[in-house]
Amino acid sequence: GMLGRLASKKMKLGNFEIPAGLQLLLLTQLIHHDPELWGDDSKVFKPERFSEGVANASKHQVVFFPFSWGSRVCIGQNFSMVEAKVVLAMILQEFSFELAPSYSHAPSPVLTLQPQHGAHLILHKI
Repeated sequence: GMLGRLASKKMKLGNFEIPAGLQLLLLTQLIHHDPELWGDDSKVFKPERFSEGVANASKHQVVFFPFSWGSRVCIGQNFSMVEAKVVLAMILQEFSFELAPSYSHAPSPVLTLQPQHGAHLILHKI
């Protein structure tokens, strides 16, 4: 995904002079996979990074923002997180699962980050 912001006034951002009216685009996938922010294994699927919370997952606190951040955070963030937890809880009451041997990890940025070849799972009825 990408976040767009419009510079409302002339400003300095690091070594850059940003003129008023300039449209800035922030490519979240580049930030979410930057080795300087996440370490040398930044491109490795490692959900345990978040075991101590989002703020402690990287070298800087505010570098993971799939729903934007601050006053412009996506209004659907809370709903989607609750929905995901409810659906996952319902599935886990009935099934256990594991990745299928045919699964190939290939994230693809569309509107959100999605598995390019699908998420091949093997479900086991509990």
